[in-house]
This record gives sequence, C-alpha cells and structure tokens, in this order.
Amino acid sequence: MAKYKCPTLGDCDKANAGEVFERSPGEDLKCPACATQLEPQMTPTPATGGNKKLLPVAAGVALLALLAGGAYVTTQRAPTPAVAVAEAAPAAPATAPDLAANGASGVAAPATTGIAPSDEETRILREQGQQQLAGGDAERAASSSGRAAVNELLKLAIANMAQDKLDEAEKDLVQARARGPKEPLVYYNTAILRLKQGRTEDAIDQFEASFMAGFSHFDKLAQDRDLDALRNIPRFAALVKQYDTAAR
Repeated sequence: MAKYKCPTLGDCDKANAGEVFERSPGEDLKCPACATQLEPQMTPTPATGGNKKLLPVAAGVALLALLAGGAYVTTQRAPTPAVAVAEAAPAAPATAPDLAANGASGVAAPATTGIAPSDEETRILREQGQQQLAGGDAERAASSSGRAAVNELLKLAIANMAQDKLDEAEKDLVQARARGPKEPLVYYNTAILRLKQGRTEDAIDQFEASFMAGFSHFDKLAQDRDLDALRNIPRFAALVKQYDTAAR
C-alpha cells in the first residue's frame, strides 16, 4: 500500500502530527481531518530483488491523479477564479484579445485584488508533469505538478479575497506557501491579504519577501489599486525602486 501525508501544516492536526496514511489504489486520497488532497511519500525500497521500480510507479500513479485533477482545490470552498475576476472588475470584462495577451505573458491581467498566474501557465505545468512522469522522471514531475497546484491555490485565494473571505484566503495561501516556498506570487498575494487585514507593516514585509524571491511583474504592481495606500510610504517606495531597477 502507498503511504501519504497531509500537506497543510499549521492548519491540520493530522499534518502537524506527521501522521502517515496508507491507501490502496482507488481509495480516497483526501485527508480525513481537513479534506485536503494527500501527498505521496517517497520512501526508499530494499535493494534486494527485481521490484526496485515499484515505488516510482506507485508515486507516478498518485501524481497522475493529482495532474488529472489539477483543479481539485477549486471544488472545495469557493467559485472559480474566472468568476472572481469578473466580480472584482465588472467595468472591464475580459475580451478575446485580453485572454490571448494573458496567455502570452504568463500572468493574468491586473485585477483589483492581487496577481494570479495565468491558466495557460498552469496548463503547461500540468502537461510538463505528465510528460516527465511518462519519461520516468518522477522527481521533476512532482515539482511541475506541485507548481501547478500552487497556481490553483493562488487563484482560489484571490477569488476568496475578492469576496472578502479573508479567513479562507489565508488557508489557501498557507497551503500555497507549504507547496511553493520559493514562488514570488505566494508572498505577493499574502501581502495583499495583509493589507486587507489592516496589517500594513506585515504587508510590506511580504512584498519584500516576494521581491527577494524574484518577483518580476512590476508593471502589474504599478496597476494594482490595492497598493495605492502604500505608494507614499518611504519604505515601500524604496523597496520598489531597488528591486524594480534590479529587474530591468
């Protein structure tokens, strides 16, 4: 039987306790405590006999389930990000050219709440994961599928923030950070959440973490209306100037 753990550290007692779940093929892969998708555990196999490839295959099956249902997080709590974007900016509905531009840039058009990865970027990551898995590269497949899952969580967090569901957005971002601790947009959107919570200094800390992680969408940042209250704060202005200049 394959072994799994819940990834939602900080939000789930099962995850905090490091509890391991054993599941047979076809069994439910959701955490019994918080209903989050369980993650496969890559444990070494004994080097005696001809079954050394069984573990990568078992992990591959689990990863395929994740890749095939890449949008599983969107079914848990909130409407799809597409609906949220429409609600956040009713005066500027997306047009066909807009959608094409989003796919080419890799980042969705600026909204009133945060910056989301594009659907095209997420689709490419899923396809890469499937190809890597088919080629026997389970480690890279896990990385690609994990980044796709982070993108879905970010879009869900943005959708929740657009509807003032800040507690739900916090949970989404905690999961995203656990899966993608080096993703700049995780910290950027956490900063937006902190602003909505009235925690200005914490927000600036998160912006700095995003910039240090390689944030490059300064053109989107300049159009994000959530930041209007920060633009005259010396510390924030200095950070933007420092890292925007470095990114050019």
